[in-house]
Amino acid sequence: MSKQEESRNEFIDIKPALKKGLKYWYIFVISAVFCVGIGFVYCKLAKPTFQILANILIKENDSGGMAGMQAMMMKNSAFGSLLGGSTSINDEIQLLSSFTVCREVAKELFLNESYEIKKFPFDQQCYHDSPIRLVPETEIADTLGAVIKFNIKINASGSGKAKASIGMWKTIAKTSFDKLPAILHTSYGDFQINPTPYFKAGEDYNIKATFCGYNLSAERLQELVSIDLVSKKANVINLSAIEQNRNKGKELLNTIIQVYNKTGLQQKKTLASSTISFLDERIDIISKDLDNIEKEIESYKKENSLTDIETEAKIILEKSGDFKERLIEAETQYTVIELIENFLLKPENRYSLVPLNIGLNDRTVLEGLQKYNEALLERLKLMKNTYKNNPTIATINEQIDAMRDNMLATIRSLKSGFMYAREDLKKQEEYFISRIKGMPTQEREFVNIKRQQAIKQELFLFLLQKKEENDLTLSITTPNAQIVDAAYSKAKPVAPNPNIVYFISFFISIILSSGYISLFELRKNKQ
Repeated sequence: MSKQEESRNEFIDIKPALKKGLKYWYIFVISAVFCVGIGFVYCKLAKPTFQILANILIKENDSGGMAGMQAMMMKNSAFGSLLGGSTSINDEIQLLSSFTVCREVAKELFLNESYEIKKFPFDQQCYHDSPIRLVPETEIADTLGAVIKFNIKINASGSGKAKASIGMWKTIAKTSFDKLPAILHTSYGDFQINPTPYFKAGEDYNIKATFCGYNLSAERLQELVSIDLVSKKANVINLSAIEQNRNKGKELLNTIIQVYNKTGLQQKKTLASSTISFLDERIDIISKDLDNIEKEIESYKKENSLTDIETEAKIILEKSGDFKERLIEAETQYTVIELIENFLLKPENRYSLVPLNIGLNDRTVLEGLQKYNEALLERLKLMKNTYKNNPTIATINEQIDAMRDNMLATIRSLKSGFMYAREDLKKQEEYFISRIKGMPTQEREFVNIKRQQAIKQELFLFLLQKKEENDLTLSITTPNAQIVDAAYSKAKPVAPNPNIVYFISFFISIILSSGYISLFELRKNKQ
């Protein structure tokens, strides 16, 4: 066979097919009218699906002052950017779509329950307007791993039947009742079938319902809601969901924002309260020390008949200002690290958050204490969602105890370093004082007492400042997310799309017509 003949055979001759199509044109027309008509009816009867949107603005927080210290502690923990420090917009997106937030929303809106009333041609979905509600007599939604399906039929007389099943075929409970409320006994517990204000007596109902755990509802919510940046140049986050029930979609997005803000504020206040309690205890101790030093100064002046020693002491303190600052810093750091060590050693503080907002400067210890506090927050979160004897709790307790021992070893090493630094500074102080010739012994002793007083006063004022900052944090109720657009629904539904439905209907009509004609011709040829 020549190359020209091969090339000619590669082309399909469509003329016979066109002639055959024109011959049976009326079949194509009838099929198209029929299929497009079905598509038209579907578009009119199908319940439309809408896109629900909401926009929030994440505020940037100042990383200085107290916020900086808290940001260092909470940077990698849940809702950390709500507690201070510069805000990472990507972190906020992850927090908004987190399992914890979605689980709380599912619990608050009862998303683990669904109800549908069987109607022709499409079932009617209910959202907070179901004629009945299933209420378990014991709280099982926190731990339930299965999806329980219910089929409930209620006659106009008020009597009816109820069936519960797992999976496709496994029936776990059946019951009949004369009136509502009724009880259905299952292997997962008893369920009450209660009428709601939307129940209309004298009507027949055929209701499909499902009941699952909050965890599964949270997973479904994570898949339903899409969260992303509106623009890379702005800190505006867009939340969107596709829902048939517009009220449900709006309530979902608004509740996600509310839970996100509420959880962040709660954790911020918990940390501030813990820090305030710690600071109050230390302020009381330093206040007593200051009182003792002031009494010592008073006694010293009386015993040595001193009157104008403050002027000379002031000159010495001004000349040694730089030296004093270094010594105060060493004393302060030593005191702070000692306070943290004592806090960790107390048995009652075994699972208490270690306050970091007290002036500690060593980054290694701060990072270690951050991880320790994160483990405590994780334990607290797990304690809220499970029972005390859960093996996971015991494992976390062991990890926390090991982390505490490691932190104590690090703190003691750092404390030893500050102690040596402090002793070295004291030696320098002795050398400095030895060079001051002609100064009476009383004046040197008085300078030493004043130095002790200055150190205590600096520490006292420092702790008071931190307490005021934490009091301010505790009183703040402004959420980190500012609502730009509360949840709203687009006017035009996203489904069903008439153009797509009509195109698919027309395409199906062509396939059906072609198939019919082919079969008709084949049968005709056989005859």
